[in-house]
Amino acid sequence: AEQAWIRAAPPGATALAGYAVLRNPCAKPFVVTDVSSADFAMGMIHETIVEKGVSRMRHAKSLPLPARGALKFEPGGKHMMLMHPRRVLKEGDKVRLVLKLADGQKLNIDALVRREAPTKP
Repeated sequence: AEQAWIRAAPPGATALAGYAVLRNPCAKPFVVTDVSSADFAMGMIHETIVEKGVSRMRHAKSLPLPARGALKFEPGGKHMMLMHPRRVLKEGDKVRLVLKLADGQKLNIDALVRREAPTKP
C-alpha cells in the first residue's frame, strides 16, 4: 500500500473517506472485499459512478487487484468509507485500516489523517 490517507473532517463528522494505492507484484490477482478499523464502527468499500450526469457513491462488494497491477482508492473514485469514528481524529493522527481479501488474507495499512491528498512522488 502506498500513500494511505484519510481525509480530515470536522469534529462530529459521522463518515470519513480513506484512500491508498494498492500494488500487486504477484502473478496472481486478488480481490478486495471489505475494510475495517478499530477506530471506526463500520467500514465499506465504495465506488463513485455517474448515472444520468449525476455522481453517486455505491457500495462495492468486491474490487479486483490485478496481477502485477494496482488498485487506486482516490477522491472522486473508489474509496474506503469509514463510518462513526470511535475517537476524534485530527490531522497527523495514524489509523490502522484492515483490508480483507476474498481468499481470507488481511492487509494492514497505516493511514495518515490529513486535509489534502499527498503529493505524488
